[in-house]
Amino acid sequence: MEINVLEKSFINVSGEIYDSEFINLVNIEGNKVALDERTLFLTQLEKERLNVQPIKNYNNAIYIFKYNHVYGLIGDVPIKEYDSGRIKCHELVMPDTVQGMLSNLYSYNCEAAPILLAHKKKINYEVYINEKKYVDKFSLSMELEIFVFSGEEAANITKEFTDEESIYVADGHHRLYTTSLSGFKNSVLSCLISFEYLDILPIHRVIPDIDAQLFENAKKFIHDKFHVVKENTPLSKGKVRLEYEEEKFVVNLIELNSDAFWNNDIYRLNTQIISQAFRIFDSGILRYLSEAELKNYKLSPGKKNILIETYPITKEEFIDCANKNTIMPPKSTWFAPKFPSFLVFKQYK
Repeated sequence: MEINVLEKSFINVSGEIYDSEFINLVNIEGNKVALDERTLFLTQLEKERLNVQPIKNYNNAIYIFKYNHVYGLIGDVPIKEYDSGRIKCHELVMPDTVQGMLSNLYSYNCEAAPILLAHKKKINYEVYINEKKYVDKFSLSMELEIFVFSGEEAANITKEFTDEESIYVADGHHRLYTTSLSGFKNSVLSCLISFEYLDILPIHRVIPDIDAQLFENAKKFIHDKFHVVKENTPLSKGKVRLEYEEEKFVVNLIELNSDAFWNNDIYRLNTQIISQAFRIFDSGILRYLSEAELKNYKLSPGKKNILIETYPITKEEFIDCANKNTIMPPKSTWFAPKFPSFLVFKQYK
């Protein structure tokens, strides 16, 4: 696997840490962030605040980070590795999303959030850190440290991936596909973390605005066709928990006589419960909740909403599906941790 240094990159040295989903692309002009009217989801005041945050330029560099006990690397991944199939994908890409991303690639000049790639190899980054051959070090919070390596030292560290046959997309399917279509952008800013440091968490579903009669019809269908157990039964593979108003119960999904993909909980949930019991065939009406968002949701659950709690796929199942080039349903996995957005920037034009 070829991993390269970042020819021209920047790091935000303000000390501010942003969510991984905050922003993917920015403009940088004269070594300063230059967000303008094209960034519609931020107010003018927010853009002005972000534009004055100090950034520092590093060329031919990679960034090793330590987040609590997690180590990883920020580098540049050639899109040819994606085109060749060595970067293993597991999720459908949506044409409308890709169309918007392609337009944005032309409007901006810097990536501001890395995609997340998982790999099997265990790399001892502590050895490189302890040698103190980095050109800079930043302690951005109690938990996050970043070490900047450049030139020959950076190139040597990227060689750790030479014997890695495949890496796996944990987050960033649309950005990879968009880059492959762009014709002018040949690589992707990437955060590489070993599976040993990553957790796969569940993504829960909310079906909004379900009237009582529809729920009763669906509940009867579920009790007739499935094995239903007590609401406090712990979730495990093959079990989902449904909650509507004051009612709550756990459903054992029907196991299929096939491989790991067909017995993927999200596939079975979609085909057995959401489409058959509730007659919902457009996943666009669903809301999705991470584990953290679920806790907040439970504080004030929406009326007439059905909450469906799920159980995460294992790393072994995930790798098996990806190696077989199997496409899982959207929102099957939530990998954690994710590297912050608006922290490391890669200029691509």
